Amino acid sequence: MRTRVFAALLAIALCAWPAAAQEVRGTIEGFVKDSSGAVLPGVSVTLSGGAGVKIDTVSDSVGQYRFPSVQPGRYTVTANLAGFKAGTVSDVEVALGQIKKVDFALAVAGVSESVNVTAESPLVDVKQSTRQTTIRAEQVTLLPHGRDFTTLVTQAPRANQETKSGGIMIDGASASENRYVIDGTETTNLVNGTSGKSLIADFVDEVDVKSSGYPAEYGGSTGGVVNVLTKSGSNAYSGSGIFYYQGSSLQGARNKSLRLDPLNSSSAQYWHYPKDPYNRVEPGFTIGGPIVSNKAWFYAGYLPSIIDTDRDVTPASAGVASATTVSAGTKEQIHYLTANQTAQIGSKLRTRVAFNNSYDKLVGVLPSLTGTDPAGTTYDKGTRNPNWTLSGQADYVLSPKLFIGLRAGYFLNDTSDFDVPTIPRVIFSNSTNIGFVDTNGVPVPADLQRPSGFATLPLAPNGFGTNFGTQRDKQTRMFYQADATWFGRFAGDHQLRGGVQIDRRGEDVLSGETSHRVTIRWGQSLANLDGVSMRGPFGYYSVRSNAVAPSLGFVTQGDVKSNLTGLFLQDNWTLSNKLTFNAGVRTEQEKVPSFTTDVGIPAYPIEFGFGSKIAPRVGAAYDIKGDGRWKAYGSWGIFYDIFKLNLPQGSFGGQKWIEYYYTLDTPDWRTLDQGSGCPPPAPAR
Repeated sequence: MRTRVFAALLAIALCAWPAAAQEVRGTIEGFVKDSSGAVLPGVSVTLSGGAGVKIDTVSDSVGQYRFPSVQPGRYTVTANLAGFKAGTVSDVEVALGQIKKVDFALAVAGVSESVNVTAESPLVDVKQSTRQTTIRAEQVTLLPHGRDFTTLVTQAPRANQETKSGGIMIDGASASENRYVIDGTETTNLVNGTSGKSLIADFVDEVDVKSSGYPAEYGGSTGGVVNVLTKSGSNAYSGSGIFYYQGSSLQGARNKSLRLDPLNSSSAQYWHYPKDPYNRVEPGFTIGGPIVSNKAWFYAGYLPSIIDTDRDVTPASAGVASATTVSAGTKEQIHYLTANQTAQIGSKLRTRVAFNNSYDKLVGVLPSLTGTDPAGTTYDKGTRNPNWTLSGQADYVLSPKLFIGLRAGYFLNDTSDFDVPTIPRVIFSNSTNIGFVDTNGVPVPADLQRPSGFATLPLAPNGFGTNFGTQRDKQTRMFYQADATWFGRFAGDHQLRGGVQIDRRGEDVLSGETSHRVTIRWGQSLANLDGVSMRGPFGYYSVRSNAVAPSLGFVTQGDVKSNLTGLFLQDNWTLSNKLTFNAGVRTEQEKVPSFTTDVGIPAYPIEFGFGSKIAPRVGAAYDIKGDGRWKAYGSWGIFYDIFKLNLPQGSFGGQKWIEYYYTLDTPDWRTLDQGSGCPPPAPAR
């Protein structure tokens, strides 16, 4: 039923029901006057450029004209009125969400004159107090960046890569506090708040980073808003071939790193690991052009990324069961596909539909660099990750003073593993039993001695052992927005905008360790709650299980859905040709779901009503010289984040585990996990 409803709403959007938000458009407006400063009504104003767009409008009774919804790009604006010289402003660059002011002062034409009056293009948006940075496609080719669009974001001032989380810090906010939007569809990861979708930089037309002062339309972030638009077609057929190579042959050696001595857990080493043979090859193409010249255009691009990594590891010591070199590798294929269709139907209607795919399949796990994997370890585990977005939006101008809109989008990120080992993972935690003698003078047999960091299964890329498997982790997001914008005059010019947003989020997850995790601390003691140190002759160990599925270790399980409803109202109030006040308020209704169905636990342990998240925002912008090239601006506002699902996963029944601690009474670590019960039976206290 939900799928049919979504399909119907998306069909409406594609058939040009009013739609879209500032995230997918820009605005050009201004006044037409004569050389004495008197307003000129009835002037024909034409907008041309971009993808081949040509739109006409007429200045009103006070000489004002407006193109309220244009595709981001570069445009030429011309003004014509009988008896006056034509005015032209070229190279007007409009970015996502910007309002560019283009004014004309037309001179009276002589009897035989046909001279155009050319003005300078405005450089900045002087009507908004948003602090933002825009990176266009022509800049992308000149700036250093990686393969994903997120590497472009760090080109913006105050944006930095946060190493620990793998996300982006904007204005000091953590990597989980941003909002990511691609072609009008939010792609923020539901669990950790980082970017949830890959997009190859070659397909990007524009990246816009709003870091503060953004209007009430934007919610769900206390950091920044990263808005990305893919390339579009134009009136000329064009295409390109792409080839990219990255490999270890073009890279230097690894840096030295600090590690524990595998043979002596009380000392450290400054160690130099050899680099892994690595190759990344990306052959691709793009094509775009008109479907109907001056009215409809298409763009498509496909680029497979083929990544191979190999590793040869020599066992760390003779105590390791195998003395032969271990060789294994990973093979990854990511299929990047983008396709969109844009239309400008007359001067009133603009539509766009876009699809972005980044299907990822990874096969294989690399051996541990330390050479501590036991003989016979398998490295076959793999992961599939379908990941795609579909969005549709349209703008419809009812009159020069009113346009309305609707936007719909769907985002899917679905992860599953295959060939997952189902045996316990035994780990030597920062300790070794090589040469170890217990408190009774009993040595560990030579065939059981292993170096520090030894594990019976290697680590997977997610930081867990390879016996950690995701049966499913399906994250979905359906987004809808309806809004209306009215232009009026009362003690100045107003651009009043309001709307409603519905974000339906869901996660169906079942993942975890397919067997117990056994962690051994050789020669160490555990302090209990009374402060008494406890240990066996050889130390102590722990077994990780859970009460729901005792044969497994740590697990995450749940099927949740949560709606976030947002309401916003904002106004751009221009008091004079130079000064504009921005004011707005938004509020949200949010429900934080529980991942358990246990009796007595509510489905939504935390709920925010509309009265709990009222967020007013005010700002001002002043066009210092009145030429659109220099402004002073400032803002103040209250911003609310939305809960990421890692909190209810951990606190509201999603993550399940119990750690059992035992005395280590035997050197035979192979016998410590004796069964699938909870707690597992063990030959120890």
